[in-house]
Amino acid sequence: MADYLSFLGKCVDATNASVHTVNACIKNLEPGVSDLPRLTKVLANEHLYLLLPDPLLQEYKTELADSLVPQINMLVERAEEVIQRDEKKMKSLEERLTIIRFNKTSSDAEPSSSNGPQQSAFASTSATPAFDTKALSPAQRRKMVMLKGKRERLERELARMG
Repeated sequence: MADYLSFLGKCVDATNASVHTVNACIKNLEPGVSDLPRLTKVLANEHLYLLLPDPLLQEYKTELADSLVPQINMLVERAEEVIQRDEKKMKSLEERLTIIRFNKTSSDAEPSSSNGPQQSAFASTSATPAFDTKALSPAQRRKMVMLKGKRERLERELARMG
């Protein structure tokens, strides 16, 4: 019986050595598998990368550029037209502003110089014939007021030019 006890002691020593080896392996593997739920999510996602040859890629780029160039040119033309339109509007508004400023300065100076010898070329027409404006329709009255204002502006502009 003592014969197999010596073998049994060697077997226990071998088992202890293998247990220590397994424990060392577990300690080494534990940091890598401790967050298994996160790793399963990471490994569940698949990313596929397709490598294209450079000539094919260049061909696709030129096709895309060729298809976009007409549309870009059209947008640039439309933008230039809008800019030109806005510049024209700005010029007309600046002209109107100068006319309005001139009218304000001339209207401020008019009361003092209206008694002087200088008279408008349309002085004879500035006195409108007296007639009843109540007989006119509201649209006709508005038009008459607008035409009077236009005539006065034109007279002032003519006086400024002449």
